[in-house]
Amino acid sequence: MFPTSPVVWLAVFLMLPASVSLGNSACTIRMSSYLGGSGDDDAVVGLRIAADATIVVAANLAGDFDPLVKPEKTGGDAGRRGAVLRLSGDGRRILSFHRIADEVKDLALDGKDNICVAAGKMGAIRLSPQADQVLWTKDLGDSCDRIDAAADGHAVALVAGKQVVMLDPAGKQLAAIAGKAFTTDVCIDGATKTVVYTGFRNARAHDGKRNEPVQIAYVKAVGYDGREKWTDYDWSTDQTSERFVNRSTNNMADTRAYRCAVGRDGKLYAAFESAGGNHIFRRLPTNIMEKAPLVGGGPHHEFWGGGGAVHRTVFGRFDIHTGKVDLVQQFTGRDEKNRCTNVRMKQGAVAADEDGRVFLAGGAGASLPIDLDPIPSQPRGGPFLLGMAPDLRGRLVCTRMHGQGSVHALDVRTIGRQAVVVYGGSGAEEGMFVQDAVQKAARGKDGFLVILQGAASP
Repeated sequence: MFPTSPVVWLAVFLMLPASVSLGNSACTIRMSSYLGGSGDDDAVVGLRIAADATIVVAANLAGDFDPLVKPEKTGGDAGRRGAVLRLSGDGRRILSFHRIADEVKDLALDGKDNICVAAGKMGAIRLSPQADQVLWTKDLGDSCDRIDAAADGHAVALVAGKQVVMLDPAGKQLAAIAGKAFTTDVCIDGATKTVVYTGFRNARAHDGKRNEPVQIAYVKAVGYDGREKWTDYDWSTDQTSERFVNRSTNNMADTRAYRCAVGRDGKLYAAFESAGGNHIFRRLPTNIMEKAPLVGGGPHHEFWGGGGAVHRTVFGRFDIHTGKVDLVQQFTGRDEKNRCTNVRMKQGAVAADEDGRVFLAGGAGASLPIDLDPIPSQPRGGPFLLGMAPDLRGRLVCTRMHGQGSVHALDVRTIGRQAVVVYGGSGAEEGMFVQDAVQKAARGKDGFLVILQGAASP
Protein backbone atom coordinates (compact mmCIF):
# COMPACT_ATOMS: atom_id res chain seq x y z
CA MET A 1 0.00 0.00 0.00
CA PHE A 2 2.81 2.39 0.90
CA PRO A 3 6.32 2.15 -0.60
CA THR A 4 8.80 -0.14 1.13
CA SER A 5 11.59 -0.56 -1.46
CA PRO A 6 13.76 1.79 -3.58
CA VAL A 7 12.12 0.44 -6.75
CA VAL A 8 8.64 1.37 -5.50
CA TRP A 9 9.87 4.77 -4.32
CA LEU A 10 11.19 5.40 -7.85
CA ALA A 11 7.85 4.41 -9.35
CA VAL A 12 6.05 6.86 -7.07
CA PHE A 13 8.50 9.62 -7.99
CA LEU A 14 7.92 9.08 -11.70
CA MET A 15 4.14 9.41 -11.24
CA LEU A 16 4.46 12.89 -9.69
CA PRO A 17 4.18 16.09 -11.73
CA ALA A 18 7.46 17.99 -11.91
CA SER A 19 6.11 20.87 -9.79
CA VAL A 20 5.56 18.68 -6.72
CA SER A 21 8.34 18.19 -4.16
CA LEU A 22 8.25 14.55 -3.05
CA GLY A 23 10.38 14.80 0.09
CA ASN A 24 9.83 11.69 2.19
CA SER A 25 6.10 11.38 1.56
CA ALA A 26 4.54 7.99 0.94
CA CYS A 27 1.63 9.61 -0.97
CA THR A 28 1.23 11.28 -4.34
CA ILE A 29 -1.33 13.87 -5.47
CA ARG A 30 -4.01 12.43 -7.74
CA MET A 31 -6.25 15.50 -7.93
CA SER A 32 -6.64 18.90 -6.27
CA SER A 33 -9.51 21.24 -7.13
CA TYR A 34 -11.60 24.20 -6.08
CA LEU A 35 -15.33 23.57 -5.66
CA GLY A 36 -17.45 26.71 -5.46
CA GLY A 37 -19.35 29.54 -7.05
CA SER A 38 -19.24 33.26 -6.36
CA GLY A 39 -19.07 34.52 -2.77
CA ASP A 40 -17.28 33.22 0.29
CA ASP A 41 -19.64 30.59 1.73
CA ASP A 42 -18.84 27.52 -0.37
CA ALA A 43 -17.62 24.49 1.56
CA VAL A 44 -17.03 20.76 1.30
CA VAL A 45 -18.42 19.38 4.57
CA GLY A 46 -18.62 15.61 4.04
CA LEU A 47 -16.67 12.98 2.08
CA ARG A 48 -16.79 9.23 1.64
CA ILE A 49 -15.23 6.76 -0.78
CA ALA A 50 -17.80 4.23 -1.98
CA ALA A 51 -17.06 0.57 -2.66
CA ASP A 52 -16.88 1.24 -6.42
CA ALA A 53 -14.24 3.97 -5.75
CA THR A 54 -16.73 6.79 -6.43
CA ILE A 55 -16.06 9.90 -4.32
CA VAL A 56 -19.28 11.07 -2.60
CA VAL A 57 -19.27 14.72 -1.50
CA ALA A 58 -21.58 16.85 0.63
CA ALA A 59 -21.05 20.53 -0.13
CA ASN A 60 -22.68 23.93 0.16
CA LEU A 61 -22.29 25.65 -3.20
CA ALA A 62 -23.48 28.92 -4.74
CA GLY A 63 -25.86 28.65 -7.66
CA ASP A 64 -23.33 29.62 -10.32
CA PHE A 65 -21.37 26.43 -9.60
CA ASP A 66 -23.96 24.51 -11.64
CA PRO A 67 -22.57 25.33 -15.14
CA LEU A 68 -19.60 23.07 -14.31
CA VAL A 69 -22.02 20.12 -14.31
CA LYS A 70 -23.65 18.70 -17.42
CA PRO A 71 -27.43 19.40 -17.24
CA GLU A 72 -28.35 15.72 -17.57
CA LYS A 73 -26.35 14.96 -14.40
CA THR A 74 -28.12 17.50 -12.16
CA GLY A 75 -31.18 17.08 -9.97
CA GLY A 76 -33.03 18.37 -6.92
CA ASP A 77 -34.04 21.94 -6.14
CA ALA A 78 -31.84 24.50 -7.91
CA GLY A 79 -32.61 27.08 -5.21
CA ARG A 80 -30.87 25.12 -2.45
CA ARG A 81 -27.20 25.44 -1.51
CA GLY A 82 -26.76 22.02 0.08
CA ALA A 83 -25.79 19.40 -2.48
CA VAL A 84 -24.49 15.85 -2.89
CA LEU A 85 -21.96 15.29 -5.68
CA ARG A 86 -20.57 12.02 -6.95
CA LEU A 87 -17.19 12.13 -8.64
CA SER A 88 -15.22 9.48 -10.50
CA GLY A 89 -12.49 7.76 -8.48
CA ASP A 90 -9.81 10.01 -9.96
CA GLY A 91 -11.93 13.07 -9.14
CA ARG A 92 -11.83 14.39 -12.69
CA ARG A 93 -15.49 13.86 -13.67
CA ILE A 94 -18.70 14.85 -11.90
CA LEU A 95 -20.99 11.83 -12.22
CA SER A 96 -24.06 13.40 -10.61
CA PHE A 97 -25.08 16.53 -8.73
CA HIS A 98 -28.22 16.89 -6.62
CA ARG A 99 -29.23 19.92 -4.56
CA ILE A 100 -31.13 18.40 -1.63
CA ALA A 101 -31.26 20.90 1.28
CA ASP A 102 -30.86 24.52 2.29
CA GLU A 103 -27.64 23.48 4.02
CA VAL A 104 -25.67 20.26 4.46
CA LYS A 105 -23.25 19.67 7.34
CA ASP A 106 -21.95 16.09 7.17
CA LEU A 107 -22.21 12.85 5.20
CA ALA A 108 -21.79 9.10 5.74
CA LEU A 109 -22.32 5.82 3.85
CA ASP A 110 -23.83 2.62 5.22
CA GLY A 111 -22.78 -0.90 4.24
CA LYS A 112 -24.81 -0.74 1.01
CA ASP A 113 -23.42 2.72 0.14
CA ASN A 114 -26.73 4.42 0.86
CA ILE A 115 -25.92 8.06 1.57
CA CYS A 116 -26.81 9.64 4.92
CA VAL A 117 -26.70 13.44 5.10
CA ALA A 118 -26.84 15.82 8.05
CA ALA A 119 -29.03 18.55 6.57
CA GLY A 120 -29.18 21.14 9.33
CA LYS A 121 -32.73 22.29 10.10
CA MET A 122 -34.07 19.83 7.53
CA GLY A 123 -32.88 16.95 9.71
CA ALA A 124 -31.36 13.69 8.49
CA ILE A 125 -31.77 12.49 4.90
CA ARG A 126 -30.97 9.09 3.43
CA LEU A 127 -30.40 8.82 -0.33
CA SER A 128 -29.82 5.93 -2.71
CA PRO A 129 -26.18 5.15 -3.61
CA GLN A 130 -26.55 7.21 -6.81
CA ALA A 131 -28.10 10.10 -4.81
CA ASP A 132 -31.02 10.12 -7.24
CA GLN A 133 -33.69 8.92 -4.81
CA VAL A 134 -34.64 10.04 -1.30
CA LEU A 135 -35.16 6.91 0.79
CA TRP A 136 -36.32 8.76 3.90
CA THR A 137 -36.08 12.02 5.80
CA LYS A 138 -36.18 12.50 9.56
CA ASP A 139 -37.15 15.74 11.27
CA LEU A 140 -35.05 15.88 14.44
CA GLY A 141 -36.59 19.03 15.90
CA ASP A 142 -33.42 21.09 15.56
CA SER A 143 -30.26 21.26 13.47
CA CYS A 144 -28.72 17.93 12.46
CA ASP A 145 -25.03 18.84 12.62
CA ARG A 146 -23.18 15.49 12.43
CA ILE A 147 -24.12 12.04 11.15
CA ASP A 148 -22.61 8.59 10.83
CA ALA A 149 -23.88 5.28 9.46
CA ALA A 150 -23.00 1.67 10.27
CA ALA A 151 -22.55 -1.25 7.92
CA ASP A 152 -25.87 -2.68 9.19
CA GLY A 153 -27.79 0.41 8.03
CA HIS A 154 -28.29 2.04 11.44
CA ALA A 155 -27.34 5.69 11.83
CA VAL A 156 -26.60 8.20 14.56
CA ALA A 157 -27.16 11.97 14.42
CA LEU A 158 -25.89 14.79 16.60
CA VAL A 159 -28.61 17.40 17.02
CA ALA A 160 -27.71 21.00 17.88
CA GLY A 161 -24.64 19.84 19.80
CA LYS A 162 -26.93 18.61 22.56
CA GLN A 163 -28.69 15.37 21.65
CA VAL A 164 -27.51 12.03 20.28
CA VAL A 165 -30.23 10.25 18.25
CA MET A 166 -30.06 6.62 17.10
CA LEU A 167 -31.99 5.68 13.94
CA ASP A 168 -32.77 2.26 12.46
CA PRO A 169 -32.25 1.51 8.73
CA ALA A 170 -35.78 2.76 7.93
CA GLY A 171 -35.21 6.08 9.72
CA LYS A 172 -37.22 5.18 12.82
CA GLN A 173 -35.87 6.67 16.05
CA LEU A 174 -34.63 3.95 18.42
CA ALA A 175 -33.36 6.15 21.23
CA ALA A 176 -32.29 9.70 22.02
CA ILE A 177 -29.98 10.76 24.84
CA ALA A 178 -28.69 14.09 26.02
CA GLY A 179 -25.07 14.81 25.30
CA LYS A 180 -22.88 16.25 28.03
CA ALA A 181 -22.01 19.96 28.06
CA PHE A 182 -20.39 20.57 24.65
CA THR A 183 -20.99 17.52 22.46
CA THR A 184 -18.96 17.70 19.25
CA ASP A 185 -19.18 14.46 17.24
CA VAL A 186 -20.76 11.01 16.92
CA CYS A 187 -19.88 7.71 15.26
CA ILE A 188 -21.46 4.26 15.09
CA ASP A 189 -20.24 0.66 14.83
CA GLY A 190 -22.56 -2.08 13.59
CA ALA A 191 -20.34 -4.98 14.67
CA THR A 192 -20.62 -4.11 18.37
CA LYS A 193 -23.87 -2.10 18.08
CA THR A 194 -22.11 0.82 19.74
CA VAL A 195 -22.57 4.57 19.40
CA VAL A 196 -19.74 6.85 20.50
CA TYR A 197 -19.94 10.57 21.16
CA THR A 198 -17.26 13.08 22.13
CA GLY A 199 -17.04 16.51 23.71
CA PHE A 200 -15.83 18.46 26.73
CA ARG A 201 -17.11 20.42 29.70
CA ASN A 202 -16.06 23.56 31.54
CA ALA A 203 -15.05 22.97 35.17
CA ARG A 204 -12.93 24.26 38.03
CA ALA A 205 -10.36 22.09 39.79
CA HIS A 206 -7.83 22.53 42.59
CA ASP A 207 -4.36 22.44 41.05
CA GLY A 208 -2.51 22.17 44.39
CA LYS A 209 -2.62 25.89 45.10
CA ARG A 210 -6.06 27.16 44.14
CA ASN A 211 -9.21 26.37 42.18
CA GLU A 212 -8.69 27.19 38.52
CA PRO A 213 -10.86 26.84 35.41
CA VAL A 214 -10.19 23.81 33.22
CA GLN A 215 -11.83 22.14 30.25
CA ILE A 216 -12.06 18.35 30.46
CA ALA A 217 -12.58 16.13 27.41
CA TYR A 218 -14.70 12.99 27.31
CA VAL A 219 -15.43 10.02 25.05
CA LYS A 220 -18.62 8.09 25.83
CA ALA A 221 -20.22 4.95 24.39
CA VAL A 222 -23.81 3.72 24.46
CA GLY A 223 -25.77 0.93 22.79
CA TYR A 224 -28.37 1.36 20.09
CA ASP A 225 -30.89 1.59 22.96
CA GLY A 226 -29.03 4.52 24.52
CA ARG A 227 -27.77 2.59 27.55
CA GLU A 228 -24.27 3.53 28.67
CA LYS A 229 -21.45 1.10 27.88
CA TRP A 230 -18.31 2.97 28.98
CA THR A 231 -16.79 6.41 29.58
CA ASP A 232 -13.21 7.54 28.91
CA TYR A 233 -11.66 10.62 30.59
CA ASP A 234 -14.38 13.02 31.86
CA TRP A 235 -12.44 13.28 35.14
CA SER A 236 -13.97 14.50 38.38
CA THR A 237 -13.07 17.77 40.12
CA ASP A 238 -13.87 16.30 43.56
CA GLN A 239 -10.55 16.13 45.43
CA THR A 240 -11.78 13.14 47.47
CA SER A 241 -12.65 11.07 44.41
CA GLU A 242 -10.44 8.34 42.97
CA ARG A 243 -11.26 9.96 39.63
CA PHE A 244 -9.97 13.41 40.67
CA VAL A 245 -8.39 14.98 37.61
CA ASN A 246 -5.20 16.03 39.49
CA ARG A 247 -4.88 12.96 41.71
CA SER A 248 -1.72 11.71 39.96
CA THR A 249 -0.14 15.03 39.01
CA ASN A 250 -1.13 18.41 37.60
CA ASN A 251 -3.31 17.65 34.56
CA MET A 252 -4.72 21.13 34.15
CA ALA A 253 -4.16 21.73 30.44
CA ASP A 254 -7.51 22.50 28.81
CA THR A 255 -8.62 19.55 26.67
CA ARG A 256 -11.42 19.13 24.16
CA ALA A 257 -12.53 16.02 22.25
CA TYR A 258 -13.56 17.15 18.78
CA ARG A 259 -13.75 14.16 16.46
CA CYS A 260 -14.38 10.42 16.56
CA ALA A 261 -14.59 7.79 13.82
CA VAL A 262 -14.72 4.03 13.39
CA GLY A 263 -11.74 3.10 11.22
CA ARG A 264 -11.98 0.58 8.43
CA ASP A 265 -9.99 -1.71 10.74
CA GLY A 266 -12.91 -1.74 13.20
CA LYS A 267 -11.10 0.32 15.83
CA LEU A 268 -12.26 3.61 17.35
CA TYR A 269 -10.21 6.73 16.64
CA ALA A 270 -10.58 10.02 18.48
CA ALA A 271 -8.93 13.40 17.94
CA PHE A 272 -8.49 15.97 20.69
CA GLU A 273 -6.98 19.37 21.36
CA SER A 274 -4.84 20.30 24.34
CA ALA A 275 -3.74 23.78 25.44
CA GLY A 276 -0.56 22.48 27.07
CA GLY A 277 1.73 19.54 27.68
CA ASN A 278 0.24 18.61 31.07
CA HIS A 279 -2.85 17.02 29.56
CA ILE A 280 -5.08 14.17 30.69
CA PHE A 281 -4.18 11.97 27.71
CA ARG A 282 -0.82 11.21 29.33
CA ARG A 283 -2.85 8.95 31.65
CA LEU A 284 -5.08 5.96 30.98
CA PRO A 285 -8.64 7.06 30.18
CA THR A 286 -10.08 5.11 33.14
CA ASN A 287 -7.16 5.24 35.60
CA ILE A 288 -5.65 8.64 36.27
CA MET A 289 -2.80 7.01 38.23
CA GLU A 290 -1.36 5.01 35.32
CA LYS A 291 0.55 6.35 32.33
CA ALA A 292 -0.97 5.93 28.87
CA PRO A 293 0.91 4.37 25.91
CA LEU A 294 1.98 7.78 24.61
CA VAL A 295 4.11 7.21 21.50
CA GLY A 296 5.97 10.50 20.93
CA GLY A 297 9.04 10.55 18.70
CA GLY A 298 10.59 13.81 17.52
CA PRO A 299 9.81 17.49 18.13
CA HIS A 300 6.51 17.50 16.21
CA HIS A 301 5.21 14.66 18.37
CA GLU A 302 6.29 16.06 21.74
CA PHE A 303 4.91 19.07 23.61
CA TRP A 304 8.07 20.32 25.32
CA GLY A 305 9.54 23.76 24.68
CA GLY A 306 6.68 26.06 25.60
CA GLY A 307 4.62 28.07 23.19
CA GLY A 308 2.00 29.18 25.69
CA ALA A 309 -1.56 27.91 25.66
CA VAL A 310 -1.57 27.20 21.92
CA HIS A 311 -3.87 24.46 20.66
CA ARG A 312 -2.06 21.20 20.01
CA THR A 313 -3.53 17.97 18.67
CA VAL A 314 -3.68 14.61 20.45
CA PHE A 315 -5.16 11.50 18.83
CA GLY A 316 -5.54 7.87 19.75
CA ARG A 317 -6.77 4.40 18.87
CA PHE A 318 -9.27 2.67 21.18
CA ASP A 319 -11.16 -0.62 21.47
CA ILE A 320 -14.71 0.42 20.64
CA HIS A 321 -16.19 -2.46 22.65
CA THR A 322 -14.47 -1.53 25.94
CA GLY A 323 -12.95 1.93 25.51
CA LYS A 324 -9.48 0.59 26.30
CA VAL A 325 -6.78 2.75 24.76
CA ASP A 326 -4.26 1.17 22.40
CA LEU A 327 -1.94 4.04 21.47
CA VAL A 328 -1.91 7.83 21.87
CA GLN A 329 0.10 10.31 19.79
CA GLN A 330 0.63 14.08 19.83
CA PHE A 331 1.14 16.56 16.98
CA THR A 332 2.28 20.19 16.96
CA GLY A 333 4.03 22.71 14.78
CA ARG A 334 7.40 24.21 15.74
CA ASP A 335 8.39 27.85 15.17
CA GLU A 336 11.88 29.22 14.54
CA LYS A 337 12.51 29.24 18.31
CA ASN A 338 11.37 25.61 18.56
CA ARG A 339 8.17 26.53 20.43
CA CYS A 340 4.90 24.69 19.89
CA THR A 341 2.48 26.28 17.41
CA ASN A 342 -1.24 25.80 16.75
CA VAL A 343 -2.48 22.57 15.21
CA ARG A 344 -6.29 22.52 15.38
CA MET A 345 -8.88 19.75 15.11
CA LYS A 346 -11.96 21.86 15.91
CA GLN A 347 -13.32 21.67 12.36
CA GLY A 348 -11.17 18.76 11.23
CA ALA A 349 -11.52 15.01 10.80
CA VAL A 350 -9.90 11.67 11.64
CA ALA A 351 -9.99 8.38 9.70
CA ALA A 352 -8.10 5.08 9.47
CA ASP A 353 -7.68 2.51 6.73
CA GLU A 354 -8.03 -1.27 6.82
CA ASP A 355 -4.51 -1.70 8.23
CA GLY A 356 -4.78 0.94 10.95
CA ARG A 357 -2.94 3.75 9.18
CA VAL A 358 -4.32 6.93 10.72
CA PHE A 359 -5.07 10.17 8.91
CA LEU A 360 -5.86 13.56 10.44
CA ALA A 361 -7.06 16.66 8.62
CA GLY A 362 -7.14 20.01 10.39
CA GLY A 363 -5.78 23.53 10.41
CA ALA A 364 -2.38 24.86 11.46
CA GLY A 365 -0.88 28.30 11.77
CA ALA A 366 2.61 27.49 10.52
CA SER A 367 5.70 25.32 10.90
CA LEU A 368 4.36 21.87 10.05
CA PRO A 369 6.76 19.05 9.04
CA ILE A 370 5.58 19.20 5.42
CA ASP A 371 7.06 16.49 3.18
CA LEU A 372 4.70 16.65 0.18
CA ASP A 373 4.96 20.33 -0.65
CA PRO A 374 3.38 21.66 -3.86
CA ILE A 375 3.51 25.28 -2.61
CA PRO A 376 6.97 25.60 -1.00
CA SER A 377 6.98 29.41 -1.24
CA GLN A 378 4.16 29.73 1.34
CA PRO A 379 4.41 29.41 5.15
CA ARG A 380 4.28 25.77 6.18
CA GLY A 381 0.77 25.92 7.60
CA GLY A 382 -2.86 25.93 6.51
CA PRO A 383 -5.43 23.16 6.02
CA PHE A 384 -3.24 20.08 6.42
CA LEU A 385 -3.36 16.32 6.03
CA LEU A 386 -1.25 14.09 8.29
CA GLY A 387 -0.86 10.35 7.76
CA MET A 388 0.69 8.05 10.37
CA ALA A 389 1.78 4.41 10.25
CA PRO A 390 -0.22 1.91 12.36
CA ASP A 391 2.31 2.25 15.20
CA LEU A 392 1.53 6.02 15.24
CA ARG A 393 5.28 6.67 15.11
CA GLY A 394 6.17 6.82 11.44
CA ARG A 395 4.81 9.74 9.38
CA LEU A 396 3.52 8.68 5.97
CA VAL A 397 2.61 12.13 4.72
CA CYS A 398 2.21 15.71 5.89
CA THR A 399 0.93 18.10 3.25
CA ARG A 400 -1.28 21.04 2.34
CA MET A 401 -2.35 22.50 -0.98
CA HIS A 402 -2.72 26.10 0.19
CA GLY A 403 -2.11 28.34 3.17
CA GLN A 404 -5.62 29.42 4.17
CA GLY A 405 -9.01 27.91 4.94
CA SER A 406 -10.22 24.95 6.98
CA VAL A 407 -10.57 21.19 6.52
CA HIS A 408 -13.96 19.67 7.38
CA ALA A 409 -14.03 16.20 5.82
CA LEU A 410 -11.79 13.18 5.26
CA ASP A 411 -11.90 9.54 4.23
CA VAL A 412 -9.41 6.77 3.36
CA ARG A 413 -10.00 3.42 1.70
CA THR A 414 -7.99 0.69 -0.01
CA ILE A 415 -9.09 0.41 -3.63
CA GLY A 416 -7.49 -2.53 -5.39
CA ARG A 417 -4.06 -2.53 -3.76
CA GLN A 418 -3.78 1.24 -3.27
CA ALA A 419 -4.73 3.47 -0.39
CA VAL A 420 -6.85 6.41 -1.54
CA VAL A 421 -7.19 9.45 0.73
CA VAL A 422 -9.66 12.25 0.08
CA TYR A 423 -10.08 15.45 2.10
CA GLY A 424 -11.77 18.80 1.64
CA GLY A 425 -12.99 21.97 3.26
CA SER A 426 -13.57 25.70 2.78
CA GLY A 427 -11.86 29.06 2.47
CA ALA A 428 -9.63 28.29 -0.53
CA GLU A 429 -8.54 31.39 -2.43
CA GLU A 430 -6.32 31.96 -5.45
CA GLY A 431 -2.91 30.38 -4.95
CA MET A 432 -4.03 26.85 -4.10
CA PHE A 433 -2.15 24.11 -5.90
CA VAL A 434 -4.47 22.52 -8.48
CA GLN A 435 -3.96 19.35 -10.51
CA ASP A 436 -6.43 17.62 -12.86
CA ALA A 437 -9.10 19.85 -11.34
CA VAL A 438 -12.80 19.98 -12.18
CA GLN A 439 -12.55 23.68 -11.26
CA LYS A 440 -9.15 25.25 -11.82
CA ALA A 441 -9.74 28.80 -10.49
CA ALA A 442 -11.26 30.28 -7.36
CA ARG A 443 -14.41 32.40 -7.57
CA GLY A 444 -14.11 33.83 -4.07
CA LYS A 445 -13.43 31.79 -0.97
CA ASP A 446 -14.29 28.36 -2.29
CA GLY A 447 -14.62 24.82 -1.13
CA PHE A 448 -11.82 22.47 -2.11
CA LEU A 449 -11.21 18.77 -2.67
CA VAL A 450 -7.92 16.83 -2.69
CA ILE A 451 -7.32 13.18 -3.56
CA LEU A 452 -4.05 11.43 -2.68
CA GLN A 453 -2.91 7.90 -3.23
CA GLY A 454 -0.33 5.62 -1.67
CA ALA A 455 1.91 3.35 -3.68
CA ALA A 456 0.64 -0.13 -4.53
CA SER A 457 1.19 -2.95 -2.05
CA PRO A 458 3.77 -5.57 -3.07
